Amino acid sequence: MTLRTIKSTKFMSGAEIAEESDARLDSLNNEIRTTKDNTHKKELIELRNRLQHHSSETFANIVYASQQQEVKYAEIKHLIDNYRVLAKSKKLNPDDVYFVTINCCEGHINKKPYFVAPKDLASFNVKTAKNTIIKQLRGLEIAFGYVAFEVKYDIRMGAFLPHFHILICGINKKNIEDYFAHLYPLEYQFKLNRDTFIVSKKNDPLIYERPQKLKVVDIETVKDSEKVASYMCKFKTYMTNYQQQDLTALPYSEKRQDYHTRPKDKIHNYHLLFLDKLSLGEQVFCFNKGLLTNFISNQADKMAQKCLKMAKRDLKTGKLGKKALNHATYAKPISTNKIVLQFLKYDSYKPKQEKIINYIKDHKSCIVIHPTNFGKSLCYYASALQLKGLCIVIEPLVSLIYDQVSKLNKIHKRLALAFTGETKHKDKKLKRLKRGRYKFLYIAPEMLKNIELENVLSKLDICMIAIDEAHCIDVWGEDFRPDYQELLNKLIKRYPDTKVMALTATAGDITQNVIKKVCNMPKKAKVFKGDLNRPNIKYSVVKKEDDGLQQLLDTLKPYLDKNNKPTTSIIIYCAHIDYTLGLQDILKERGIDSYVFNGKSENKKEILKKFKKENCIVIATSAFGMGIDKPDVHLVIHFEGTYNLEMYYQESGRAGRDGESSKAVLFYCDRDIERMKYFAKNDTTKEKLKLAIDYMQMTNNKKRREFLLNSIV
Repeated sequence: MTLRTIKSTKFMSGAEIAEESDARLDSLNNEIRTTKDNTHKKELIELRNRLQHHSSETFANIVYASQQQEVKYAEIKHLIDNYRVLAKSKKLNPDDVYFVTINCCEGHINKKPYFVAPKDLASFNVKTAKNTIIKQLRGLEIAFGYVAFEVKYDIRMGAFLPHFHILICGINKKNIEDYFAHLYPLEYQFKLNRDTFIVSKKNDPLIYERPQKLKVVDIETVKDSEKVASYMCKFKTYMTNYQQQDLTALPYSEKRQDYHTRPKDKIHNYHLLFLDKLSLGEQVFCFNKGLLTNFISNQADKMAQKCLKMAKRDLKTGKLGKKALNHATYAKPISTNKIVLQFLKYDSYKPKQEKIINYIKDHKSCIVIHPTNFGKSLCYYASALQLKGLCIVIEPLVSLIYDQVSKLNKIHKRLALAFTGETKHKDKKLKRLKRGRYKFLYIAPEMLKNIELENVLSKLDICMIAIDEAHCIDVWGEDFRPDYQELLNKLIKRYPDTKVMALTATAGDITQNVIKKVCNMPKKAKVFKGDLNRPNIKYSVVKKEDDGLQQLLDTLKPYLDKNNKPTTSIIIYCAHIDYTLGLQDILKERGIDSYVFNGKSENKKEILKKFKKENCIVIATSAFGMGIDKPDVHLVIHFEGTYNLEMYYQESGRAGRDGESSKAVLFYCDRDIERMKYFAKNDTTKEKLKLAIDYMQMTNNKKRREFLLNSIV
């Protein structure tokens, strides 16, 4: 049986629980047949016999674990929700609810976290670790909450990492940070374990020599009570997915899209034996329980009495509450293109924009492929504003969502709503949405799973679904965001009469067909294509010699002054996070400063501000650049080969938006091509990779631009 990701058991159906139960038995049986250690074999057989009885009260039994999680999930969610409601009555801040992860350490500050070898996991003393964390948490005298203990298998070290997840209520973030700073190091650095890890680029200094970082203390603001409550009750083990494009974990599931993958049988069985020893009180427990109990019980009683008095008063007076006014453009669409311009404070349309707007008035769907700066957003703004109902806009990146919503709301208050995992006061905003207060709803694909949002949308008129950066449906649809295609397709089918507009700067024939299929468009759906040629950008390809670093420095040199300061803005794209960090260190050794922007960067907003205001070098993953309009970027470098020319064109197109002469330089080596062939698993990916390889290996530089343009439209 194929081992798959174990999701939080709160969200597992009965069938999934039964499947997981069988998978655990299969895992045990597989090792029982092969192990030569008789003592270990006896332990496995005894555990297997217990798990065959689904009523066994052991946390190795997924049935029992899921039942216990239901109880603890309800307790923790109840605390979060009630704290926010009741805090004000006790003059506390309702937002002072934090999710803190702490890795168990050897001693106190400046010591390294525990790394437990699989065979030693069963002897790890959870009771001692629990007593230590409870003693430490008593130092937060005014705070209270829950603690959950778990382990994860970190393939980089070939060891289990015991850690605590803590829900802390009643104290601000600054005080929490200061308190734990006296007890724990903020992070721990280590080198990759070569025994458990392989790298496709052997002896690559950007991988093996770059220290890996492990956060010892991580503090997050709680935004979603359901997510946090279920996360604290997983009762599972998992392996963090480190299989990036050049970083490959040996025991890795074929389901590359899974973010958390269970380790292979033998490793997972050590964890099952460990779970078998744990009690519920060791897995999830309260701290400062007296404070927690008094807060919930006393304040809840007061609030209940207050609500009862208010209800009686309203019955006597016949009070119905204030009627909410709908946003005018939701209920009353604008009548003409001209008035839309006035409403949005635009001067005029481009001829091709108005052609698209007029087309969608009389047709159900279309694809818009036009270069950056064409004004694709105005096409769906103007179309939706002339239709009754809500326009749902699917954006792939949260940064794009907030950028678009900010622009619209500067034009007209509450014209658009951003609904993401980071959105505050969700209930209030959903009520406004339900009342027709907004015309545009911006969401990331994952938010289509949100049940509360789905319920609200089912009661609204949906006039249009706009899919921005639509090439991501194909580029990200299978591996990076596996639910993207499925969720989008379900949404569009749920509203069969709604107009659909997919917009992107690049989409070749293959991608267009994927977009049409996912967006439920006919095969002959109208495609509006613009001229994607950017004559001011010079495209070139460099085959690396050795590690390519000297060639990179030679490419940068004309854009640096005598002090190695950039004379223009430069973007260097790398395949994954470790490369961005390693390359920054190498450039710094040569006196060249740069910023790093990747999915784990904590100062993204600060970097974006600096990037927009000054000449600088940004070393980034593909998380950087999409939707960012900075005119004076005159050099874009891809330091590794590309597997997709559409994505490459998008990223290289950050250059030369001011019309000035610019360069897009793509580096590659034979190892890049071999690596990408390994990751190309289906026919579509293989076909796109072949085009990319042909582009990189072209000997006729004059035909490179023509080949690129023919490949992306």
